[in-house]
Amino acid sequence: MQEAKAMDLKNLAALLIGGLISILGFLTVDASQPDSKLKVGISPFSPFVILAEEEPKGVSIDLWRQIALKLNVEYEFVVCTGVADKLKRLKEGRIDIAIGGITITEKREEIFDFTHTHYHTGLDILILKSEKSSLISFISAFFTKNKLMVLAWVLLLVVVAGHIIWLVERSNKRTTTTFHQKYFPGVFEGMYWALVTASTVGYGDKVPKRWVGRILAGFLIILFLPIFGYFIAQLSSDLTVRNLRHNISGPEDLVGRQVAVVKGTTSQEFMEKQRSYIYAFDNVENACAALLAEKVDAVVYDAPNLLFYANGEAKGKVRVVGKIFAAQDYALALAQGSRWREKVNRVILALLESGDIRRIQAKWFGDENSL
Repeated sequence: MQEAKAMDLKNLAALLIGGLISILGFLTVDASQPDSKLKVGISPFSPFVILAEEEPKGVSIDLWRQIALKLNVEYEFVVCTGVADKLKRLKEGRIDIAIGGITITEKREEIFDFTHTHYHTGLDILILKSEKSSLISFISAFFTKNKLMVLAWVLLLVVVAGHIIWLVERSNKRTTTTFHQKYFPGVFEGMYWALVTASTVGYGDKVPKRWVGRILAGFLIILFLPIFGYFIAQLSSDLTVRNLRHNISGPEDLVGRQVAVVKGTTSQEFMEKQRSYIYAFDNVENACAALLAEKVDAVVYDAPNLLFYANGEAKGKVRVVGKIFAAQDYALALAQGSRWREKVNRVILALLESGDIRRIQAKWFGDENSL
């Protein structure tokens, strides 16, 4: 009886020990080999992350592939809409690491862990390229929808007033006036008189002699002068604004200007402290599109991205001005307390010492722009 109880106890103990070993083994495997690949968050940020049809490429993509190779880990890229989206997913645990032009800031450090920096840069300013000729600038300012509408009304009134003054003041057999009796060139003389009267209150070479003509002249002056003055004022205003848009050489010139930034980035944080009118866009492409459409005076964003854009698809249309300001460092972002931080840091230091990071940057920026 006692031997049977002893056997039962031994069997129970063996089962318990076996179960414990199985649990420990499962936990050990789970801790060392995650049940899924590392999820790496990326978002468009040329030239650090470029979403190509085949696979993503860029400075940060090349760097991460080197890190993953050294760590011997499998991974998958998770495409996000921007930096803010990447950091949100990282905070919620939907990705394991975020890469691609992420700036280390005090606020972000309170929430996330960052690796060693791998790129030192700052903010810069993108503006429209100055017109080569003032004549081109004048013509482009002249041909806008509003000004063409006003000009059309002015010309219509000139034609109508020219006909009326000719009908009233034309010469006949009994009287002689300053307007020719025939329709041509008499009506052209009338339009000439209407135009100079509207713009300069007349030169004195063409004047109405009949009372009806004089009344028409007074009415024409009262009606035309405000319209003509408005047209000239609008044209002058546009030319002034165009000149001001090109008169930007640093952050101090952005005071009172309309500036485009990208939501959730250091460019927005910096510009919110300035006395400027801020327009926040979801991505830098939309911000630059607003600049090309002349809806804003400048774009403030990370210098490498603006340089890449200015020398690429918008070459000849925009330019980067001034020196880099608001210095910042790029790093990889991880969740607070991530076990990958130390491992990634060691690899980054190794890549810095071997010169691999410099070579990656030289591939995309050239030797003079590499770290």
